[in-house]
Amino acid sequence: MKILHSVILCKALAMSISWTVTSFLLLLILVQLETSRAIWFPWYFHRYGFEPHSSRHSGAINAAPAAGPGKGQSSKSNKGSSATCPPGYELKGSKSHSPSVRLCDDNPVVMQLARLYVVSPERIVLLLAQPLLAESCDEIADVLEHIRGATSNCILADDNIYGKLTNGLRYYKSEVCDGGSESSGNRKRCASLNDAHNCLKELRTDMIECEAPADWYEKRNESKVCQTFNNVLDCYYTRGAMLCGLEAAKQLRSFAGDSMKRAMIQSCEVNKRLPKVNDPMLISATSSKQSFGLIWGFLCAYYLLRVL
Repeated sequence: MKILHSVILCKALAMSISWTVTSFLLLLILVQLETSRAIWFPWYFHRYGFEPHSSRHSGAINAAPAAGPGKGQSSKSNKGSSATCPPGYELKGSKSHSPSVRLCDDNPVVMQLARLYVVSPERIVLLLAQPLLAESCDEIADVLEHIRGATSNCILADDNIYGKLTNGLRYYKSEVCDGGSESSGNRKRCASLNDAHNCLKELRTDMIECEAPADWYEKRNESKVCQTFNNVLDCYYTRGAMLCGLEAAKQLRSFAGDSMKRAMIQSCEVNKRLPKVNDPMLISATSSKQSFGLIWGFLCAYYLLRVL
């Protein structure tokens, strides 16, 4: 009987230690998310609650707040308070919405974007590196359809981060999945990106390394945001040129600029000057010709020595 009691006690102690370790690891992860201030969905809800973002601003929404940690906070007390919104996520005071216009609860938009891990403008461009474009396009279409359904009877604020990311995702679908429209004049670019897809898949790690720090596109300093924006584009071009050639790199940079601009609050122009990169395809062809010439010269010399 004493042995049985000892076994039960040991099992209970082991289970207690296991739960303690698991709780510590989860707490450590939450601390890391909090300090990084990255727009990541568990962190977002943990800090700001499940209340629709728009309802935190006085007179901006006619819908009742959703249940969650933010429930019970009055819009009046939160008006103008940055503590209730992520950085760069506050409604601009310059525009007032008509009382008859209802701003959307953007939580459904957040959850749909999470399906594709679209948490920044760069992550939209990264969809080009998906192993199977057709299957990826099917999921993108489904995500956009759900977002359309969730926002059909309301509007998203002009500076809503997730609304902007949705705009960038729509552009991706129209240009990559739908082949580009006749009016956009980007059909050649779309065809080029599809032709280079096998190479772009191998570029995935490089594209991730080109991404800017978390939340960079939410800052209010337009010059810094636009500088970071162009740094990311130049990184795409440099890495793409080294692996896939200059033509594919130009098309990648062009598409990234157009899609990322639509996914940002700030309005940035793409620098026309391209980084200096030697075309690896041309270098490879030149090296092959030189190698062939050397081999042919050696063969001729060997033949002449045998004959003489």
